[in-house]
Amino acid sequence: MNYTKAKIFNIVLKNLRVSVGVQNASQTDKNTVVLNEYYESALEQVLKDFDWNFANSYRELSFTGNIPNNPHFLYEYDYPNDCVFVREIVPYADEKIVEFEVAANNLGQKVINTNITPAIIRYTKLVNNEIFFTSDFVMALCWYLAFLCAPAITGNRSIQTDCLNIYASMLAKAKTINASEGYIRTEEHCNWIDER
Repeated sequence: MNYTKAKIFNIVLKNLRVSVGVQNASQTDKNTVVLNEYYESALEQVLKDFDWNFANSYRELSFTGNIPNNPHFLYEYDYPNDCVFVREIVPYADEKIVEFEVAANNLGQKVINTNITPAIIRYTKLVNNEIFFTSDFVMALCWYLAFLCAPAITGNRSIQTDCLNIYASMLAKAKTINASEGYIRTEEHCNWIDER
């Protein structure tokens, strides 16, 4: 199914038990204005809250040319503009986990510090074109957006609490769905083989 912002707004309004929907997302009525005010924040938060397959991306990082402020790290890289959340730095064959931190450098820029070069990150990309959204993501987004908008649209804190609880259950369901899609073989290295 192809989703649009208007369809998402109508699902949110139904979640909030509001009977009047929207025709398009650029209307100027109170409900549409409130939904638009919270939409981008909700979208980013729901993308951050879970490692969604459709937003999964890889990128080799670019050096900033600066030395990291944190002496624990050797290299400072630019934080990609389309990155919502860094999931990992892809380890080399002999490593399991690569340490890194997201920080601000002396210029106030958001950067990624680590000890490997080159560094390739796996990250959640900002996907703001609704046609790429999956149904489980849309359901989670709608409940989270309903949670944010509930006080302004309904004034009912009980509905707001319900929306947040349902959002949490939507995330749990999405984890199960996402986990069953795809397979990556990881080879375990055994020390006892080296000793033979």
